[in-house]
Amino acid sequence: MSNQDKMLDKGIKIDVSKSTPVATVELFGHVILVEGYALTSFTGCHALVTLRDTPGKTVAVLTSAQRLQSLLETALATGNLIDFWGHKLANPPTPRGGTWNVDVYSIDGVILYGMK
Repeated sequence: MSNQDKMLDKGIKIDVSKSTPVATVELFGHVILVEGYALTSFTGCHALVTLRDTPGKTVAVLTSAQRLQSLLETALATGNLIDFWGHKLANPPTPRGGTWNVDVYSIDGVILYGMK
């Protein structure tokens, strides 16, 4: 885990003016799993999202924001489409250890659509 990811994991703000710019992406899909964490090292959740525009591809989204977690849980319960914004993490934190076998995005926005 990189120092930046460790700091993000603990909620420490980073001066982005001193880092390499990371492109924010907008992706659409359906939430198929949500896992919440209340650990010393990370409080938040990750969700697996099957992408609408790339059939067969699943990604993980990671957030510590309660409001975003609530929208992800609602999307799982309803099956409705979501739109999320975030940036792909080069070395994502693994709250319970192990490794990711999908791309992981740190997200800062979610739209939950009301129609299937």
